[in-house]
Amino acid sequence: MSPSKSSTVSYQLLNSNQLHRFDMSTETKPLVFVTGASGFLGFEVVYQLLQAGYPVRGAARGRKVPLLKKAFEKYPQFEAVEVADVASGDFSTAFDGVGAIIHTAAPLPGRADGETALKSAVEGSLHILREARKAGVKKFVATGSTVTFPENAYGPNDWVPVTKEQALEGNAFVLYIAEKKFGEQAVLAFAEEHPEIDITVFCPPWIFGPFSPGFEHIVPEPDFAAFSTNGFVYQLLRADNVNYNYSPGMLDVRDVARVHIAGLNPLTADHPRRVPVISQYPNDWREAIRFISEARPELRARLADPSKAPVWTTPRAVDLAPVEKAFGIKLDSYKTWKETILDAVDRFIDLENQWKAKGLKFEVPTAPPM
Repeated sequence: MSPSKSSTVSYQLLNSNQLHRFDMSTETKPLVFVTGASGFLGFEVVYQLLQAGYPVRGAARGRKVPLLKKAFEKYPQFEAVEVADVASGDFSTAFDGVGAIIHTAAPLPGRADGETALKSAVEGSLHILREARKAGVKKFVATGSTVTFPENAYGPNDWVPVTKEQALEGNAFVLYIAEKKFGEQAVLAFAEEHPEIDITVFCPPWIFGPFSPGFEHIVPEPDFAAFSTNGFVYQLLRADNVNYNYSPGMLDVRDVARVHIAGLNPLTADHPRRVPVISQYPNDWREAIRFISEARPELRARLADPSKAPVWTTPRAVDLAPVEKAFGIKLDSYKTWKETILDAVDRFIDLENQWKAKGLKFEVPTAPPM
């Protein structure tokens, strides 16, 4: 929240490798630490937190840190910090004054060998939790394993049926799913052992939707890896596209972010610790192409052939009543598939126009985003 006469938030200007000090003694909203803050979901979480009046400390790596600072420079209650290694780094300074953590950072498929990737997924989550406990953090909200594979209903006790052995067979996406699954199981085991930290894990499906304001600073030039799962939407703007996500189920990034933020203040003390959440609207890619064609006729020549898009026949049934009861997310408040697609496409066109204004050359990629 912006400093006001009734607030005691104070900033001590330190040198570039130190953090601002937040006096939280009379704050009603805790300082929230967001991992993966420069990513598709993490950036949206930061944006919504700032809009809701939270002070935020966002973590990124390498060259993304100054880009993140630039993206949120108009918010005095935001700070970007570098965390080079979530599995072994010292968080004592980064977590100073932090009251809650939203852990959105996720391993990207194909970035490490299987054994290393699985170990890092588990140890990374556990290390952050151990450091959070030492720092006295009271709330921890994480993005859990993806609701993708099960053919029928998916509940809090259901898991993607992938084994560690299968994860090491060489398929990068299967490895990614396994990383999320076993990392999440480690978090839930930690929650059982340490009830002093309120831990909630939300399990969304595929995430699509518009980039929030400021994301253009994260991609001042074409960086398609930064689009994450949203890259599948961008590829609708390529006439010869044949790339689509690998299973049904979706949730708008704006809904995923607000669900995570709602996890900071559950309505019930006995709220569920593992919470599957999914849109009630099917992600029909043929319908998506039709939405764009009708609403944005100037883009018709660029659109993918709808006959090459998959037709999902198996719905993913998730009971959203617990999400409403425990976290206040109304059943009729989720974004529609049409809103998700059109808003996302409009933001991609915005980015393209900014790249063109800089004289940059680019084209919609032919390779799938993951």
